[in-house]
Order: sequence, then C-alpha cells, then structure tokens
Amino acid sequence: MVDTLIGREWHLRTLRTALDRLQAGSGAAVALPGEPGIGKSALLWIAADTARAAGIAVVAARGGDLIQSPDTPAACAHVVEMVCAHAAAGRPVLVTVDDLHLLGTDEAGLIGRLLRCTASGPVLCVLAYRRRQLAPGPAAALADASAGLLRLAPLEPLTREQSSGLLGERSDADEIHREAAGNPQYIKVLSALRDTGATAEAGASIFGELTGLDAEALAAVRAAAVLGEPFPVTLVADVAELDEAAAVRALDRLTHADLIRPAERGPHLALRHRAVGEAVYERLEPSLRFALHRRAANALAKDGAPVAQRARHVTKAADPQNPEHLTTLIAAARGVVYSSPATAAEYLQAALPLLREGQDHAHEAQVLLARARLLSGEFSEGRALLDALRSTGSDQPGGAALDSSRIERRLGRHFEAGALARSGLAALAEADSATAAALHAELADAAYDMQDYEKSRVHAETGAAIAERCGDRVGEAHALAQSALGHLFTGDEATALARAARAAELIDAAADTTLLTNLAAPLQLGMTEGLLGRLSDSERHLARAEALGRRTGQTYLEGPLLTVLANSQCRLGKLRQGLVTLDRVARRHAELGEHGVNASEEAVAANLRASTLYWRDAPGDAERAVVEVDRGLAVAGDSSTTWAMAVRCFHAEFVLFTGDPLRARSLLLEAVGEDLSGISAWRRPRWCDTLAEAALAVGDSEDAEHWAAIAASAPERPPSLRAFALRARMWAHAALGEHEEALERAREAAREFTARGERIEVCRTLLAAAEFALRSGQAHLVAGWLDRVGLLAEQCGSGRLTAEVARYRSRLVALAEAQSDSLYRAVPLTTREREIANLVSTGMTNTAIAERLFLSVRTVESHLRQIYRKLDVPNRAALTRALLDARRASRPLTP
Repeated sequence: MVDTLIGREWHLRTLRTALDRLQAGSGAAVALPGEPGIGKSALLWIAADTARAAGIAVVAARGGDLIQSPDTPAACAHVVEMVCAHAAAGRPVLVTVDDLHLLGTDEAGLIGRLLRCTASGPVLCVLAYRRRQLAPGPAAALADASAGLLRLAPLEPLTREQSSGLLGERSDADEIHREAAGNPQYIKVLSALRDTGATAEAGASIFGELTGLDAEALAAVRAAAVLGEPFPVTLVADVAELDEAAAVRALDRLTHADLIRPAERGPHLALRHRAVGEAVYERLEPSLRFALHRRAANALAKDGAPVAQRARHVTKAADPQNPEHLTTLIAAARGVVYSSPATAAEYLQAALPLLREGQDHAHEAQVLLARARLLSGEFSEGRALLDALRSTGSDQPGGAALDSSRIERRLGRHFEAGALARSGLAALAEADSATAAALHAELADAAYDMQDYEKSRVHAETGAAIAERCGDRVGEAHALAQSALGHLFTGDEATALARAARAAELIDAAADTTLLTNLAAPLQLGMTEGLLGRLSDSERHLARAEALGRRTGQTYLEGPLLTVLANSQCRLGKLRQGLVTLDRVARRHAELGEHGVNASEEAVAANLRASTLYWRDAPGDAERAVVEVDRGLAVAGDSSTTWAMAVRCFHAEFVLFTGDPLRARSLLLEAVGEDLSGISAWRRPRWCDTLAEAALAVGDSEDAEHWAAIAASAPERPPSLRAFALRARMWAHAALGEHEEALERAREAAREFTARGERIEVCRTLLAAAEFALRSGQAHLVAGWLDRVGLLAEQCGSGRLTAEVARYRSRLVALAEAQSDSLYRAVPLTTREREIANLVSTGMTNTAIAERLFLSVRTVESHLRQIYRKLDVPNRAALTRALLDARRASRPLTP
C-alpha cells in the first residue's frame, strides 16, 4: 500500500494489515469516522487501489449514489449480493462504503448485513462517514457493531508537525494550521487563498457539497458565504430575499448537510468553516455577488449594525449616491487602521472614488490611506500620497508631517525625515498635543542618527513631558526610551536606567490595542535595553511587538524588530531561537526581493547568522558561517555608514576566531582607523577587546596594553560594554605574564557578562581564565570553571564550546596524571584506579566517567571504593584535596 496520506500512517498500516489477513482468508470490518475533508475518501481510494493491484475484488459504494437510486433498498441489497457472491465463491473481496452518513434510518440494514458477511467469509468491509450527520438507525447499528465485529479507526486533525508536509517552510504555517484546525482540506484551501487568492481544487471539492441543494437552500448558503460571519436567521433571510419561514427551512436543510452549524455566540448560525464560505463565494457570479453585498449593507444599516460590520459589504457594493457609504468606509478605516492596516487600506481605496473635490472627508481619507500604507510596509505608495497632498497645498498644518517623516526614515532618508519633522512641528497650531510629542520623538531620532546625543535627549525629554500631559502613555514610553539613550551617551547612566525602567513599566501596562498605535515604542525600548545590558527585558519587549505586528499586518517595523530581536537572542546564547528568528528575516528578504531589502538589516542579519552558526558548530556550520560573513561584506561594500563599519569590525573578529590574529588586527584597524576615529567613542571598548586579544595571540604585550588603556578610558561607556573593557585589560595582563591580575580581571568580566545574560561571552572569558590558570600552575581553579562552561554550552546549544570544554578536560587529566606520581608512588593504585581518581579530581561525575571510559556506573563506584580505601579518604572531596596537595608539592607543569 502506497503511503501517500500525510499523518495517516497508522490508518494505512491498519488497512494494510486487514488486506493481508483478507488474502489469508480472514474477514474484518473497519470504520473511518471523521470530519469533512479529513481524508476518509482518500483512504478508501488507496485501500481499493491496493486491493485491485493484489488481485482482490473490490465493491465500492457511495451513500450519495445509493440514496439517489430510484429504489434505495434494492440498491443496498445489490451491494450485499455482489459481496456475498464473491465470498460464496471463496474469492476475497473488499467492500467500501463512502459517505455512509447519507443513508437514512431505513437503510440501516445494509450495515448489519455487510458486517455479517465479514464474520462468515473472506470479506473486508471499510466504512467512512461523518459522525455528526449519521441518522439514528445507522448510528445505532455502528455502535452495536463496534463492541465486537467493527474496528473503529477515527481520523483526527493533523498535528502541527504533520501539517508541515502540506505547508512546508512557509512563514504563516502556524497561523494556517491553527485556523484550519488541522483539517487537511482546509489547510489546502487557506494556503491557496493566501498564495493565489483562489481556493483551487480543494475549494472545488467543498463546492461539490452543494450538489442537490434546492433553490432556497442554495440562496441561503450563498447569503451566508457573502456575510462571512455568524448571522441570525432574519439577516440571512434579508440577504437571500427569502421570507423567514423559507429561510428557516433552508437553514435546516443546510444544517442536515453539515454546511451550516450553530455558532458559538447566542442564537446565531455560521458556515462550518471559513473555507466553505470562501469556496462558495469564489464561485458566485459578479452581478450576484454585488447584489448580495448591497442587500447585506442595507440590511445591516437598517438593523443599526456597527460600521466595522457594514464596511466589508459597502466596499464590495458602494453607492456613489449614498453619502452614508462614504462615511461608513472612512469611519471603519479609522477604527482598524492599527489593528488591520490592510483592511483599512481596502476600505479607503473603495472610498476614494466616492469623494468629491473639496469634500470634508477628502483630506482625512488620504492621510489615513497613507498611514495604512506605511503600517503595511508600502512606503513608496504612502510617500506618493503624502507628496501629492503637499504639492497641492491641501496638507493641513502638521497633519501628514509625522507619517511623512516616518516613511522617509524607513526609506533611509534621515536628513529628509528630520526636515519634515521640524517643518511639521513649526506648523502645528497646538504645541502641546500628541502629534507634537511624536514629532519631538522623530527629531530625537534624527539627532541620534547624527550622534548629537544632547540634542536627542532634549527632544526626547520634551516629547515625554508633552505625551504625559496628553495621556499618551505609549508615546511617553517611546520618548523615555529615547531619553535613556541620550542620558547614557552623555555620561548619566543612573538616569538612563531610571528612564528605561519607567518606559518598561508603561509598555508592560499598555493593552495590546493601545500598543498597536505605536509599535516603534517597544522597538525603541528593546534597543535601549540591549545597550543597557538588559537583554532578557529587551527580548521580551521585542518579541511582544513582533508578534503584534505579525498578527495585525503592521509590517513596517518587521525588519528592525526581527533583526534586533535576533541580536538579543544571540547575545543571550539562545542560538536555536536566534536562528529561527533569522530564518524569518531571510524569508522576509526573499519576499521583498533584491530592491526592497534594507541594506543595513541584510548585512547585520548576515553577521548575526554567521556568529550563531560559528558557535553552534553543527556539521556544515563553519562553511555556512564564512558564506554569511562574505555576504555581509558584499552588502556593506564601500559604505562609510555606522552599520557598514560594524560589519567590517565583525569580519575582523571572525578572522581572529578562525585563527589569523595578524590579519584580524589589520582588517579591524583598516575599518576603523589606527586611532579608532571611525567608530563612536562609546563603542570602542567592544573592539579594543578584540584588538587586545589579537595582540596577545601574536605576543605583542605593548599593543595589548595600548588597547586595554583605550578601552578603560573610553568616555560615555555604556554598562553593556564595561565587561569588554575589563576583558581587554585581562588580555593585556596575560600578555605581560601577569596571570594573577589576568585571572582577577577575568572574574570581574565574567560577573559583568553574567549580570547581562551574555552566556557566550561568559564562556569565552572563563575558558581564557582556564588557560591562564593552567599556565600559572593553578589547575585546581579550572575544574569548576569548566563545569560552568559545560552547563552554559549545553543551554546555548553550542557544539564549539562543548568541544572546548572537552579539550580542556583532557589537558587537566594529562596534567593530573603527570603531577600525581608522588602520591601514586607512595600508595600504589592500578592504572584504571589512577585514571578514575584523576577524572574525579577534574570535577566529573561517576556517570560522565563511566561514559568516557566505556564502563558501567557500578564499576566506577567499585573502583572508587578501592581508591578511598587505599588512600584513606572518605569521599570524592577528600580525594580531590589529596590529589591537589600532591600536585602543589610537585613542580608546576606549564602546558
């Protein structure tokens, strides 16, 4: 039997086993109950095809064909007769009955007779049906049979993992699976809708369920498809142009056919799934679709329905002669512009042809449409709309300046963005408004881009104060997060932390609907928290904003949100999560195409992926990391922007990691200048750390000291970079042979990195400390550090760090063996006992020792008891102390 059905492997095995037994002469009965579209008919087809290929006779029946027969009882009897004829001749026969639920109570005898055939001869009976639609008679017959003759094999919805076979690696797979409730047919319909706007073959299959409906039922199901949401009987009657009694009859028939089901709320009804409505709607003639929407709009208006409910129908059938249609569309767009900007744009596009020159709503409609385009990531379209307003002089003072500034910023035109914000602020009649606060925030961004942190801070503080007075809590949080950076880079770390904490409090208290009005606020806060070393908070705020943007279609900040989120995850050592986020970045770039991708986002994402792959170090990761580094460099080109500088600096660090310190130093200084003038003063500790490490690697102590001194003296140093300054000093001490001082700086740097959650950097620092300890004859310090690095490496999913821990443990074991000879000469141990004693002294557990030496844990424990007895020690702690004492008494061995 061919396994062609995703998620139905157990059912296929069950049918395969039943067919094998049938060929051996044993009969059986299998029931396949399940929802519409779940895969019942496909299983029957595969079973029948497999049986025919094996030379087994097949009798296939369908409930729809049987009940449409002029004499249904006779048709059912004929099926039984054919089966009995094969069985009587000793020929194995498979009988399948699809859509058994369509049979009425009078045909229940068919089930009993078929099941009796399976008990008396080589007959395999497979029945497929929908439980919800079973008539009482067939339901009772199946219930009785399931106690003995019948094996139930219900088809459940696909799990998310199973649905991957249908959905592939698409970014909206989770949403489609959730909306389809794991139903394969609905998954296909919803996927096709998103990809092509049509329901494709899966929709045609659903539409086939309308076959045989009378005119009233057909009119009602079409009306339900146009309404697209739960409805009362009276509404579907108005839209279908049926009287209430006829509508009730039609809905009863549709309920019996399982096309209509009771809705969750009140006395309303609904199509059984949105996929059904889409399949029906798609096949409506344009004129009928228009008429139905017009009726729906009129009926809802008559009932006083909310504008949001009416707008969908007005959009499809707007009447230029009805002024209420225009106000409905604009009011509805105003209400959903943040929760669904694409829907708002659809309403406004329908409203534009209804506008007349000089009409009151004209300006608002165009500004709203530009905002919807901005929020949907359609920057060029939004910009064109706002430019048109300004060119005609119809822009109201300050009205569109805010959105214009935001669009210019997203398009990378920072000077233009600042100029627009300044002109908008100057034109505002009311200087103490939410718009004024937002324009100050734009100006704070403009000043920050120019590295004028004092000016940025002033604008941010002004904006925060205005937003607070206006009750705009999210706008206040946005400005406070900007203010925190201004304070940070002007040397006031305490105020920066306080401002960021207040911004976080406001964001955390904001409802999702409120936060949606300004997703730039949690983005700004996440960036600020990252620079302040609050990485977990940064990840939390960025993840919330990204989820809200994805859910509502606000994609205008998707690029920076995903990129900054991936940066926080990678710095936290969450390598798997970071790669998942970066995969989403890559899919977004593929969707936008070559000319729609922001260069800085693309290059930074390439750097982050390279770093993550390097530390994960799975097979093939090293090669892929090199490709990503090269891609980032190619995107940066010869740009002199801050982000391009950072890309080149990262390239230099990557070269250092891969073993070429001289080239790394050359590349880094070429990128930033011999005096580091190419990078901001506050960023210098980060790259001084890299230069000092490279100097140590080539044995240049003077150079290492030089970079450590610069790192320590850097002004306006953010707390997140303090650890790098300490580690730069660590490399310098090590280069001078001052290992005690190097170890002290390593401990301090590790504490700083730990406080900020930067697990990869903690591991790097502790591994360097382990090296210095071994070189200075302090091997007793190393085991604890390796335990910690090993645990962190496991949490991060870093194969590279795990391999480094193993390498250092091997060196510890070799050192232990070399330095413990005096003790072993005094108290002879066997070779295996010495091996185990040395491993115990490195901090390894009995289980780890057993795995390493290919022994059982019990054997290791037995050897330990002998070691304790011979050395006269009570436990592993005492054993470790004894070995350490022996090593201290011997001459330190420099590895």
